[in-house]
Amino acid sequence: MRRLAASLVLCLPLAFSVSACASEGDGGAGPSGASGPGDTTVEAAAAGVRLALVGRFDQPTYLTAPPGDRSRRFVTERDGRVVLLRGKRRSTFLDISSRVLTDGEGGLLSLAFHPRYRANGRYFVYYVARDGAIVITQFRATADRNRTRPGSGRTVIRVAHPRTNHKGGQLQFGRDGLLYAGFGDGGGGGDPDRNGQDRSTLLGALVRIDPRPGGGYRIPPSNPFAGRAGARGEIFAYGLRNPYRFSFDRRTGALVLSDVGESDVEEVNRLALVDGTRSPRGGVNFGWPVFEGDRRFADGDAPGHVGPLLVRTHDQGVCSITGGYVVRDRSLRLRGRYVYGDLCDPAIRSARLLPGGARGDRPTGLRVPQLVSFGEDARGRVYAVSLSGPVYRLAPRR
Repeated sequence: MRRLAASLVLCLPLAFSVSACASEGDGGAGPSGASGPGDTTVEAAAAGVRLALVGRFDQPTYLTAPPGDRSRRFVTERDGRVVLLRGKRRSTFLDISSRVLTDGEGGLLSLAFHPRYRANGRYFVYYVARDGAIVITQFRATADRNRTRPGSGRTVIRVAHPRTNHKGGQLQFGRDGLLYAGFGDGGGGGDPDRNGQDRSTLLGALVRIDPRPGGGYRIPPSNPFAGRAGARGEIFAYGLRNPYRFSFDRRTGALVLSDVGESDVEEVNRLALVDGTRSPRGGVNFGWPVFEGDRRFADGDAPGHVGPLLVRTHDQGVCSITGGYVVRDRSLRLRGRYVYGDLCDPAIRSARLLPGGARGDRPTGLRVPQLVSFGEDARGRVYAVSLSGPVYRLAPRR
């Protein structure tokens, strides 16, 4: 993901920006003069889907909900706040703005609830600290689950990061009850530190950990590099540039991960569950920086490199992929299809992800400028989040 900013700036190859590539505002014309998200299009009608406005927020970055909680949704705001939605009512669930750096690709970027949140009140946030480090912190909610307990914060993991870009940003619990996080490669152009292929660092990797109730974490012994000399045991997969967004398919348990490209290719990858387990396949090398998507990028080796299921190239008008979810909402015709988008191209697309590759990749007819994230609630309904303020739910057409 490129640089977050409050106003439009010029498109830059390495910037995480609300870019001039995207149309200004949330309902105006896109780069080609196409209608905004409030208008009917042929594609949207065919897909049987529309954008239902949930509300407007201050630079929202993500939406999620606790497992089994059909009455609450939570929106993270970049400056460091978490907003609780109960129907039309809003309240501040958490405010850590004094801890959060919003320079470059900084901010409060994600939130994940423990699988047993209803019983233990534990939840986790992913943010960039004032010194530029990536931090995952655990908090506990009050007994009514409507606020955060004062003084309950405990650091789970802190990863030093040398630059302002490629901060990653996603947290998700898998079916195995473990916490997954995606860390960027340390920033700069072309992975100058070669972190993507270095298993001795957590940068450029998807990690899997078991957070302890009092802070810190345990490395799951089933992790592919646990106990292996010269490798960090937390690493679940590697060879990533900036895995800003990933998700789990709520029906199959598969992990779908998008990785932001350098100058040419954006990609989507998928890790299916290992037979007889509740965990996706681990130990995968996605190839960066030797490969960018399905193209060779740099000299060197990427042992066991696994190529992407889906790619989009910058000559198609994209610049920074925003990964989404496999839709399992029974009310939508898009059910079973993966929805995703891009920061520079406001068109939301969908594709069917199959073991051999993606099929039927096409626009949905929905357009969300400054698309920074998708989200999913406890009912399996999917949301689209625009950094400019609006958050939408993908809803059936009336």
